[in-house]
Amino acid sequence: MEKKPIKPNVFFMCGPAGSGKTTYAKKLEREGFLRLSFDEESFKLGITKHPLSKEMHQEIENRLIKILKENIVNGIDVVLDFSFWSKKMRNKYKEILKEYNLEPKIIVIKTPKSIVIARIEKRNGSNADEIMLTTEEMEKYYDNFEFPTEDEGELIIINGF
Repeated sequence: MEKKPIKPNVFFMCGPAGSGKTTYAKKLEREGFLRLSFDEESFKLGITKHPLSKEMHQEIENRLIKILKENIVNGIDVVLDFSFWSKKMRNKYKEILKEYNLEPKIIVIKTPKSIVIARIEKRNGSNADEIMLTTEEMEKYYDNFEFPTEDEGELIIINGF
């Protein structure tokens, strides 16, 4: 009997900065998922404040997509610890997954703005979980977040507080 190829899970962490995405993604990482993160990659390069320049964002994204594809081929579950703030971004990554006949599970971390602001204001850039944003940038991220809809696939909504 021919062995069926392993179909890994791919989860999109979705929510504005400070909502609790990384905390949840690290839980999945402890359960065996590979966690990929823009914050981790930028921190390795010495970048402690966001937003990233377009060039740096593209460089990091290219690296993360390569790692994602390698792990999908090897049947490894992956959690993308990104913001996935826009439907356009989610669709871009869903197209990548289509090459492998995969559909993501979209985990949305829903957190009140006041809690997000408090969390971001405490950040000091000392590690990848402490990437700093100005209050203005954080509010822009929060206010422009495009909440996923059921037509985008399986949604798992988590309260981030």
